Amino acid sequence: MTAADKFGIAFSIGFTVALIAFAMSFSAMSDAPTESTQPTMLTPPVQEPVTMEEDLVMEETPEEEVEEEVVEEEVEGEVMEEETIEAESEALMSAEVSVPSGTSTPGCEETDECFLPSTILIGVGGTVTWTNDDTAAHTVTSGSVDSGPDGTFDSSIFMAGETFEYTFDEAGEYDYFCIVHPWMTGKVIVE
Repeated sequence: MTAADKFGIAFSIGFTVALIAFAMSFSAMSDAPTESTQPTMLTPPVQEPVTMEEDLVMEETPEEEVEEEVVEEEVEGEVMEEETIEAESEALMSAEVSVPSGTSTPGCEETDECFLPSTILIGVGGTVTWTNDDTAAHTVTSGSVDSGPDGTFDSSIFMAGETFEYTFDEAGEYDYFCIVHPWMTGKVIVE
């Protein structure tokens, strides 16, 4: 596990704990009696006498209920946090990109939809799979239209319905384009 992964996990856990603490303090504030800013009256309101036993029962019952609710929320929060971390880890190790229908004619570059998504984030060691969902042949070639292919990866021409995949072993930003249709560009960011 990389330092970035560890940092992301620690940040997620810390953020979740802070949210739970915030929610608890907000709940406590909303349950607390509010003080009036109006001047007090000379005659205090009449209150019914409360016995010591009733006072204890009234104080303990809400606290016990709150503690049980907090424990349940924390347990659920931890479970949800673990599931979220696992889902994020899976997402970073594989990604899919579509070469959508109609990209063989210019226009998709205006909306940045020649590759969907046009920019992808993946972890070191992760694999990106491109699927040609168009009726025309395309390439997925690392580099740029201006400087040409850089030799990192190249699908060669792949036909409609075919896929190309590449595993990224080093962190960095990888621009790519279609040699056949040079207006089609995309980027893979590897962290």
